[in-house]
Amino acid sequence: AEQDLVAANAQIGAAKALYFPQISLTGLFGTQSGQFSKLFTGPARVWSFAGSVAQPIFEGGAIVGQVKQAEAVQQQALYAYRKAIQVAFQEVNDALISSQKVREQFDVQGRQVEALATYAHLARLRYEGGYTSYIEVLDAERSLFNAQLTQTQTQAGVLVAYVNLYKAMGGGWVVTAESMTTQAAQHGGDPAAQGAK
Repeated sequence: AEQDLVAANAQIGAAKALYFPQISLTGLFGTQSGQFSKLFTGPARVWSFAGSVAQPIFEGGAIVGQVKQAEAVQQQALYAYRKAIQVAFQEVNDALISSQKVREQFDVQGRQVEALATYAHLARLRYEGGYTSYIEVLDAERSLFNAQLTQTQTQAGVLVAYVNLYKAMGGGWVVTAESMTTQAAQHGGDPAAQGAK
C-alpha cells in the first residue's frame, strides 16, 4: 500500500510535467574522408547538432484531466494506505488479546490439572487404606485425564495464537528463534532460558 502511494505521487509529477515544453537534443559525430589513413584527422570530422522543442499549446483540457486523474488515483492510494495501517493495527491487537486470553485459559487449566492430580492421588491413598471403593479412584483418574486432554488442546491454541501474532506483525522472528535454538544446542540448555538471558 505504501509503494502504491509512492507510485501515485510520482504519477502526479509526471502528469504535471506535460504542462512544460519538451526539449530534445541529438548529437551526431561522424567522419568523412576519401583516404582511409586520413579518416579520423582534421577536417574529416563532421559534427551535427539538432534540437527540437515541442510546446503544448492547445490540448483541450487533456493535461488538466490527466493531472486530476493522477491526483484522484493518489487520493485512492492514500485511503488504501490508511486502511492497510488500520487493518494491520487491528490484526496485531486482536492477536495480542487472543494470545493473552488463551494463555490465561491454559494457566487456569494447569491449576485444574494439578488439583485433579492431587485428588486422584488422595483417592488412590483412600482406596489403598480401605476407606473408599475403586470407583472413586477411576472417577478421579477419568476427571484428571479429561482435564489433561483439554489442557493439551488449549496448549495447541496457545501455539496457534503465537503463529497468528507472528503473522500479524509481519514475521521476522525466524532468525532470532533459529539463533536461540543453535545457542541452546551448543550450550545444552533450554531455548527459552537462553532467550531470557
